[in-house]
Amino acid sequence: MKYSAVSVALFAAAPLMFPAHATEVDETLIVTGDRLAQTQDSVLAPVAVIDRATIDAIQAKSLTDLLRILPNVDVNQYGGRGQSATVTVRGATSAQTLVLIDGMRSTTSALGPLNINAFPVAQIERIEFIRGARASVYGSEAVSGVINIITRDGADGTTLTAGAGSFDQVEASVRHQSQLAGGTLKAVLAYEDEEGYNVHPVPGVNDGDKHGFSGKSALLSYQRAVTERLSLYGAARWFQNESQYDNSSVGNPEWGMPDVRERKENRLENLDYQLEARYQGERWHSSVQAQYSDSESQDFVDTLSYKDSPDFSHLRQYNLAWVNKLQLSDAIAVGAGVDWRDEQLRGDSTYLDWNTGQATPFADGTLSRDNTGAYALLRVEEGGHQFEASVRTDDNEQFGRHNTWQVGGRIAATDYLAVVASVGSAFRAPTFYDLYFPGSGNPDLRPETAEHYELALEGAAAKVDWRLGWYRQDAVDLIQFDALTYRPVNIGEAVIDGIEAEAAFDTGPVRHEVSYGWRDSEDRSTGNELAASARHNAKWNLSYDWQALNVSANLLYRGSRWGDAANTVKLDPYFLVNLAASYNLTEALVVRLRVENLLDEEYITIADTFSGGSYPGQGRSVYAQVAYRL
Repeated sequence: MKYSAVSVALFAAAPLMFPAHATEVDETLIVTGDRLAQTQDSVLAPVAVIDRATIDAIQAKSLTDLLRILPNVDVNQYGGRGQSATVTVRGATSAQTLVLIDGMRSTTSALGPLNINAFPVAQIERIEFIRGARASVYGSEAVSGVINIITRDGADGTTLTAGAGSFDQVEASVRHQSQLAGGTLKAVLAYEDEEGYNVHPVPGVNDGDKHGFSGKSALLSYQRAVTERLSLYGAARWFQNESQYDNSSVGNPEWGMPDVRERKENRLENLDYQLEARYQGERWHSSVQAQYSDSESQDFVDTLSYKDSPDFSHLRQYNLAWVNKLQLSDAIAVGAGVDWRDEQLRGDSTYLDWNTGQATPFADGTLSRDNTGAYALLRVEEGGHQFEASVRTDDNEQFGRHNTWQVGGRIAATDYLAVVASVGSAFRAPTFYDLYFPGSGNPDLRPETAEHYELALEGAAAKVDWRLGWYRQDAVDLIQFDALTYRPVNIGEAVIDGIEAEAAFDTGPVRHEVSYGWRDSEDRSTGNELAASARHNAKWNLSYDWQALNVSANLLYRGSRWGDAANTVKLDPYFLVNLAASYNLTEALVVRLRVENLLDEEYITIADTFSGGSYPGQGRSVYAQVAYRL
């Protein structure tokens, strides 16, 4: 389905078509900006928050459903639910977005970008998303943005949820929170399963195949105030996913290569333990966090058991962090912290050696590296004006020291208009798979480095909250996959220039959030555009409340883009419409309905340049859900 530039312009200009009504100043507290609580309005970078009410309203089945409604975010997915999916921010690579779980780095980042389809939605309480570089606070990977998935907090009570839908999908969950021994106990259990569809059709080879998904997850956390100032928090999070995928391909008779039909499965099991002690004084706030994570992943032909899988990756990660914030006066605050991380690809990890057909050790023993980082931050706020500066140094066992910095400010021109500007640096260390994966790793890779510039106008006019901004990301030694050598390489310099426009307003009972992003990317070594970096990106999220009824709609447009770094495969633009409605039959009982891809758009988010197939997105589908609060 094709859409003209005029259609996109009308979509992006939608705020001008509606009379606006009052909007409220957002005093939401977030923890992702400088790693301790601050108001959303005090963060210089653009921020978006998705709370549990929104998650329930749009009836998200996966983290993909949530992240793709955010401004200037694209999701790249190998098919439907359960298939591997990554997120890109502002047209940068998926590896340049840092994903946190309760403020701590995701375990799988040691191998590559987080598969956002893997994390269970049932455990999510809210998501905090910051666009732009934050490496001067978080270190590696925080190049184009930071996504913080938060599982703690919530409302007391017990909620039972059950649902079913297209592709023989079923789901059930129990969420409980109560007060126990002077503290707050939270528990979540969830199960989901679906038969799926053919996520990688190869005509004449795997016709009629279906690729499904099943997932189980559990969370248990406890938070207690020891004194008026000191609180303790502990959590255990677990999930296990089994997803089917396809490795079929069209043969080449000239080379004597037959067609290959191969159904495969991935089994992923992840376990996290996290402890935190938090002190909140009148002027000094401090937090000490510790985390242990263990993740095991097997890939195997579906005729085998996962226990017989020759492809097995075993990751382990340890995190320690001490974060501080001191309010020197009403106008001046300083922050400082230190963190340590040890990443391990365990020695029992194996891969399938195509020459021998046997499981072979990934490396001679455990691959391990640690990173120690320290940062300091200064924030000054006075009379609507704001200044912020931060600096960080990281000592990586494998790649040495990297220093990053950022300076920014906000000038309030009037009560309704402000100018925001920032400049800073960032870096990303190559992953273990980038470096060492047998047959396609490149041990000579260098870390990426980048400079980031941003300038924006933001304000409120006619009771519309709006923002118009420009940004540039100038990366050196950017890592991209080279199809000719079949391994990742440093490509030299890559530049992304972009413009963002956002508006939020009400028209009577309808809430509108509209965003549009334009990008121009270039690999300076070849003159090509960066892979998967669409020139146009637009979102329109609507929500309507009337008595016991809530209706929401998400309209998403993604422009054409190249599917590969060589710019040989062009992917068509697509436009998705997703609808959801919920109705409170009683105070305790809610019924919900979701229609995914209402227009039954045929679209592809990822190119397949090798097998002769494709990875089509999910067609029109319908889901129903019932939630009962005890």
